[in-house]
Amino acid sequence: MLSLAGLGAAFALAVALLALPSQAETPKDDALVMGLFTPACFEAFVTQHDFTNVECLKAVVSKALSYAIITGSVILKLPQILKILGAKDVTGLTPTSFYMEVVLYLSSTIYNVLRGYPVSTWGENLVILAQNVVLVLLLWAFHVPKIPATSRLGLLLGFAALGAGMLTIPPEYQWLLASAAIPVSIVARIPQILSNFKQGHTGQLAIITLVLNLGGSVARLFTTMQETGDPVQIAGFGVAILLNGTLVLQVLLFWSATNKALAQASKKKAE
Repeated sequence: MLSLAGLGAAFALAVALLALPSQAETPKDDALVMGLFTPACFEAFVTQHDFTNVECLKAVVSKALSYAIITGSVILKLPQILKILGAKDVTGLTPTSFYMEVVLYLSSTIYNVLRGYPVSTWGENLVILAQNVVLVLLLWAFHVPKIPATSRLGLLLGFAALGAGMLTIPPEYQWLLASAAIPVSIVARIPQILSNFKQGHTGQLAIITLVLNLGGSVARLFTTMQETGDPVQIAGFGVAILLNGTLVLQVLLFWSATNKALAQASKKKAE
């Protein structure tokens, strides 16, 4: 699995190098006509009815896709949240993965804010961050054995201190936030991937959430290449695609074993 992550990093870096020539001349969202067109593209499409401009087509598709990603992110973690609430159980879920996802989306949100990128290119990070916090709270509510209150308080204070520290990073070092997202993404998912292989099932993981994660990573790779050209973020999305894809494959491969494991866990809980 670690070698897989390494291949992912290499792939993503190659994509990043290919993307460098088109680094962002994308205007801020408030400079767009109808929130979708650059003035030049609005003139070409709406006034002149010229739909042969490939660069404008890519820009409009990218911006529309960005809005779709943000809209979709509102329900991204909902299947996972509902599955946990319905079962009142977190069998097979790894606490480390939950915690690192909070760190991942916290650092990504703060990085984009500090860099001044258009909200349309990163808005889903803030939405998913809030949902991840809900998942952590559910993990604490249903985890067996109970996670000690001191550990929970320590984690909350740690998250708050980490966020405050990130906000004070000087501009010349802000790239470290995006760079850190790559190993954090690996640490967030590798424990769950290894746990799935070890236990032979995927527990309460929700396939819908995983598929949406994978689709969002693919879509965001395209929009980032088109709108900001940030090579570090491009590398991060490349790694995320491989890791999210691995989790989706595990759910499909272990489908029958997972149903049996959950049935046994439910029976044991009822006794």
